[in-house]
Amino acid sequence: MRIPIRVRQAPQFVSQMWQRSQVLRRQPLRQPTFRLCYFSCHSYFAYLYCALHSLTLVAARDVKIEVLVFNDNDMPISQAQADTLRALMPGLRVIPWPKAMGWGAEQIDWIWKAYALAAEGLHDDDIVARVDSDVFFFNDRIFRAVARSDAEFIGDGHFVDFEYLQGGAYFLRAAAVGKVLGLLEKHGVDELVQACKVQVEDVAAYHFARRLGLRIWMTYFMMFPQELRNASALTAWQRWKFSCLHFVYKNKGGMIDAYVQDVLPAHERSPFMAALATA
Repeated sequence: MRIPIRVRQAPQFVSQMWQRSQVLRRQPLRQPTFRLCYFSCHSYFAYLYCALHSLTLVAARDVKIEVLVFNDNDMPISQAQADTLRALMPGLRVIPWPKAMGWGAEQIDWIWKAYALAAEGLHDDDIVARVDSDVFFFNDRIFRAVARSDAEFIGDGHFVDFEYLQGGAYFLRAAAVGKVLGLLEKHGVDELVQACKVQVEDVAAYHFARRLGLRIWMTYFMMFPQELRNASALTAWQRWKFSCLHFVYKNKGGMIDAYVQDVLPAHERSPFMAALATA
């Protein structure tokens, strides 16, 4: 008899919720800067705008967030789109970048070069985060938890049955980025990814962290469309359990619909939809 995943993961869930409650009770020694890395392109502009707009709604005043958009050279965000993003988030940087989405050692190498750039000038305890364009946040709990945690690599593994920290959103201490870069320099990405079950960035990142013995916190904070569909909406339970939605479906129109319906205040809907129409 097949055991439902919710039953199978129940002990892990209870353990993680208890751990989260303990971490959130701590007072951070310092408030880290979060430098968020988005890898995006022209056709993903609407989703990227939605993702960044969610940050403006949920980010607490004491959470310092900086955004770097690594702009695909093959299908770049337009100047008008970049201006719209900067108007939304002053200080946002749009950086021309080789394609860093997809599979294989070359893409993984470019992703870590981006993380190296993002880590420049940061304190060892600051945070470099990978956030996909199809992720929107509906509370800031994960940011507060990361700030208070002593882990070096924080992510969500529940949807892949905790085999690895799944892509979409994960967080690395700046010092941990430096350790991984040292590993890559010593062995080379081609050699290192040979040990990965699949040569894709999140599997590789988890493999690098395990190889280095980094302190890893694999927890619950990222919701997936199937879970939203089962719940019918972002209920109070889902909002307590998760902090963001990763809309992994190929057809991402539902991401905008879910954000407008369940997160966006009514008075902001018209200007939000107007911004999405940016050429």
